[in-house]
Amino acid sequence: MGSDQDRQKIGLKGILYQFIDKLSGISLKWKLLIPFLFFAFAGTSVLTYIGLSSQFNLIQAEEQKRLTQYYDQFLEDIDHKKTQALSMASVIAGDPEVCELLSQRNRQTLHDLLIPTYFLIKSHFDVEQFHFHIPPAVSFLRLHAPERFGDDLSASRSMIPDVMRSGKPVAGIEKGETGFGIRGVVPVIQNEKMVGTLEIGHSFGAAFLNEIHQRRGIDLNVFEITGAGECVFIAGSDNQKDNKNPESSPEKAIKGSTPVILIAPESTPDRSILYGQVPDYSGEPLVIVEIRMDRSEVQKRLSRTRNLMILVGLIGIAVSFLLTFLVTLLFVRPIKEIVHVAQDIALEKRESRLKPRPGDEIGALTEALNTMLDSLKQRRTQLQEHSKTLEKKVFERTNDLVSSEEKYRTLVENVPLIVYRVLSDGTTEFVNPYLSESLGYTAEDAVGDKRFWLGRISAPGSKGYKKVYQNCFLQGNECRLERSLQGKDGRILTFIEHAIPAKDEKGRVKWIDGIMMDITELKRLQERALRTEEIRIMGEISALVAHEIRNPLATAGGFARRLRDSFEKDDPHYQSAQIIVDQVARLENFLKVLFASIQPFDLIRTKTDPNLLLDKIFLKMEGLFQSKDVHLVKNLHPSLTSVWMDESRLTQALESLLRHAVVSIPQGETIRISTDQVGENLVITLSYKVHSLSDDDMEKFFFPHMEEDSEGKILMDLPLSRVIIHRHGGTIDVKQDADQILTIEIELPIQSHADEMG
Repeated sequence: MGSDQDRQKIGLKGILYQFIDKLSGISLKWKLLIPFLFFAFAGTSVLTYIGLSSQFNLIQAEEQKRLTQYYDQFLEDIDHKKTQALSMASVIAGDPEVCELLSQRNRQTLHDLLIPTYFLIKSHFDVEQFHFHIPPAVSFLRLHAPERFGDDLSASRSMIPDVMRSGKPVAGIEKGETGFGIRGVVPVIQNEKMVGTLEIGHSFGAAFLNEIHQRRGIDLNVFEITGAGECVFIAGSDNQKDNKNPESSPEKAIKGSTPVILIAPESTPDRSILYGQVPDYSGEPLVIVEIRMDRSEVQKRLSRTRNLMILVGLIGIAVSFLLTFLVTLLFVRPIKEIVHVAQDIALEKRESRLKPRPGDEIGALTEALNTMLDSLKQRRTQLQEHSKTLEKKVFERTNDLVSSEEKYRTLVENVPLIVYRVLSDGTTEFVNPYLSESLGYTAEDAVGDKRFWLGRISAPGSKGYKKVYQNCFLQGNECRLERSLQGKDGRILTFIEHAIPAKDEKGRVKWIDGIMMDITELKRLQERALRTEEIRIMGEISALVAHEIRNPLATAGGFARRLRDSFEKDDPHYQSAQIIVDQVARLENFLKVLFASIQPFDLIRTKTDPNLLLDKIFLKMEGLFQSKDVHLVKNLHPSLTSVWMDESRLTQALESLLRHAVVSIPQGETIRISTDQVGENLVITLSYKVHSLSDDDMEKFFFPHMEEDSEGKILMDLPLSRVIIHRHGGTIDVKQDADQILTIEIELPIQSHADEMG
């Protein structure tokens, strides 16, 4: 079998060689005619194809643009309806008489007052819903259906409870008992108290779609997005309601936020279709709109253009063949002579000038050959002279280039900056080794990835390089900015970047050259200096206030005790005086905590194992945990680096935070504490469940305050804890999540320099 295949291959090669030999043996006339005819046919076909493709692409782009415009206009119509509904609701809700009647729950009088208004805005603005609600989300009065009231809308309508909770107006598309509507809900305020809400709603159905169809001449359908990832038909314009387009595929637009555009799909080649998401009032996709545009006229125009271009192409091929044939007959003979002479010139067999010919193209070619002969003689002489000095000049220039390159490379590779060059397609053409030293990426990482600068070293949410790209590549301007970058090891560093575009002769940007300076340490020192100055100023203010309060307070306490002692214990005035004594004592204790937090102190740092320090604190407070029935869950990192700290002061701060946690946590709950090392920082996380804290409580968390306990009120020494952590160069943050879990995160630098150890 293999032998037969080999013989077949040899036979095909032989036939091919014979065909080539026959072609090489034909006359020059046919050698010119055949390629010209082939290229005329190929060129005409390619031009016809390019013309048709270009026209189709232009029409397709225009259709996509028009569909996108229709989609944007559809969303603008919805926004207009939302604004209109919200405006009308706000005007009516601001009427004092309406507020008074709703606060009195006077349904009938409110109905009689507003029913003319309802019919007026219904006829002029196509309002379908005019609805009052009372807390928490109970229907009070439907002017469009006054016989229905009292039903709880909390489960079916999210907008009403949201307005009840926030007290802020809300507008958007929402599904109700009667279908979808474009609704605006506003609070009704009486004497700075919310007495209910008012809803004005437009229909989001066939009437709304028909209005758009009549104005813009497009067919529309809307589909509801179900929880199963499917779409259910809601309504359509008049010419769509009897035929719900079974070939529709609105599910295509469920995933992704951009519209899906189909130009002449197989099921409907005479239509262009757009599927786009329509969000509800909270921004979540609620429905899919289908916009259909007729393109039958476009198809007819493309067909006429195709036929015309094919006809013109055939005529062009015929004309090209005739012209080529005539040119071949006229010029084959003199061309043969000139080719023979040119071969002699190439072989240096001829140095004398050719005989002049008539002043046509052949004559011009003859004159050009004579000029070439003269030029060759002159160049030969110049080459002989130039070759004598060329070698010396090349040697000198090479040495200069090598020296310049060595100086430039030494400067770039040793400067403490990231130096790079990025082409317009994102390819890294050059980057110096400081990239690896600062961010951990090698030059191979940058050169091998076209998205390196756009994605890999940008910090989460950073748009820094996109700004560089827009300013330099798109606008051709220099760009200088400060931005954060994420290194290969996860560290976030701060850089100042300066990028300069390089342009070609037409003004187009070819690449950008940039430098990046690491200012992370400078930023850290600035923040530390600001924090230290803030603590100093607050300490001075607190000390001044505390001293001004302490003397009058001591006087008031002394007189209160003398007043109390002047009464018998069974005297009613004795208890009143005792209250004054207790409250003064409480203020005195409060001042002691305040003085402790502002009292200057020095840090005596030693190298300490954080886990060992925490274990000592847990052992010391074990009795307190057991007495309060509190469970402690530890998750300590097993291989932490020792930290330079004042062990006594930091123990005092952590004990205060744990005591506060024990007092604040409900009985039987769990306190979780963990340690971790992130870069050059130690992170201690403390979390536990608390009763809900207000935003004001969270802002004043570290202010001196009293905490209730089963044994009475305890004064919390939290301000000093924060001061101690800040004095260590660290930070402490407090946050509360939706499950009422309070998380305290402490971040301390793992200091190693001698100037940072005390």
